Amino acid sequence: MELSKNQKLILAAVLLGVFICGLAYSFYFRIPPAVDARAYDSIARNIVAGNGYRGSLEGPLDQDNSIMRVGPGYEFFLAAIYFIIGYSYEVIWVIQAFLLALSALLVFGVSRQVFKDNWSFSAGIVAAVLIGFSPDLITMQGMLMTETLGVFLITLSAYLFFRYFNSQRRSWPIILLLGLAMGAAGSVRTPALFLFLPILFYCFRAKQWNHGLLVLCGAAIIFTPWIIRNYIVFNAFVPTNLAYGVDLLAGNHLGATGELEPYPLADQYLEQYGLVAGSRQLTKETLKFMAFHPLEFLKITFYRISIYFSFARPTGFWFHLHGLSRGLTLALSAIYSAILFILGFWGILKIKNLAGADKTRAQFLTALLIMMPLAVVGIIVETRYRMLVYPFFAVFAGYGLRELLSGRLAWKSALYVSLFLILNTIFDAWRNLERVLERISNL
Repeated sequence: MELSKNQKLILAAVLLGVFICGLAYSFYFRIPPAVDARAYDSIARNIVAGNGYRGSLEGPLDQDNSIMRVGPGYEFFLAAIYFIIGYSYEVIWVIQAFLLALSALLVFGVSRQVFKDNWSFSAGIVAAVLIGFSPDLITMQGMLMTETLGVFLITLSAYLFFRYFNSQRRSWPIILLLGLAMGAAGSVRTPALFLFLPILFYCFRAKQWNHGLLVLCGAAIIFTPWIIRNYIVFNAFVPTNLAYGVDLLAGNHLGATGELEPYPLADQYLEQYGLVAGSRQLTKETLKFMAFHPLEFLKITFYRISIYFSFARPTGFWFHLHGLSRGLTLALSAIYSAILFILGFWGILKIKNLAGADKTRAQFLTALLIMMPLAVVGIIVETRYRMLVYPFFAVFAGYGLRELLSGRLAWKSALYVSLFLILNTIFDAWRNLERVLERISNL
């Protein structure tokens, strides 16, 4: 379905609006790197200065805390910008605003590739708007945080996969590029590695064994140099980073809430055993907890799933937001999550009425979506961690809204889904009522 001239103009206007909005936010707040962002910035600067991948020049490299950070993809992304252009946060803001606009364009493309015969321009443009004007993603692109690049690479991977799916020739360059994009996404945000499961399953089901190997080869091109470097430094196999041990035990112990909270035992293990052995020991402690306290683990995991889909978890408690800006961000973020999840689940409900290749593609899109919460609900959940699922929900939300406006929505099922999500939010807010009231009083 070829786009008309007016449709192209509307799409271009939306993308330009996304870019300008992101840029305006960044240059208005001019957020300095802090906490995680400061760590990413320090590592990138050390890479450019020739000091290697490290956050501090104090102490030996195998004890440097940089390996405990999410990475290394985003840090090398920053280092590449610093190396080419110099140390300029303004340039990064421009690039990240551009990446957000590209993510909106790719989501539009994914919608078009997935629904094809059942696609409409309105479904695609709604999906693009939900990503491009997401208050959560606009906030993140104004900081030196991994989410902007991570969302872009995940959306690019989904687009390439469905381009490959719809290609009659199934050309190998697309599948190799898919492997590279997925490898890069996994190096930026580790949960993205779960996307390999449905994509490799598709290659297996389609008996495209060679293409499955090409996907893995693309990822290997990204990870092999990093794995070699880590083996030289730590004398151990470290494919991404060592954050997993701390995160696992922080989210899985007696009294854990399922959120990222300080857990002194984690620091003790790292200090006692070292970074590599300490992370492995923390993982063993987590497995012991799961084995000896299975009901407690299931309860915490239930809480994490509730948090993941709760509207009561808005973005807005960042240090650069105060008063009106904080209140407005919290309100818009809560409304946004409600729209995204409700419309998204409506769209997922409707794929049962599709047929042929459209239904198969929509089922694979659902599988890709499921991988994102699946990657974190057994560990820890924060509002940031669910942003990787936004592109997939946006595609389904666009389709769901189209079905709603066309009168083809199953109202009874849609009502049940909406009610379930609202009740989950009430449950999450009630369970954390003291903290909710405290935060409201501090606005």
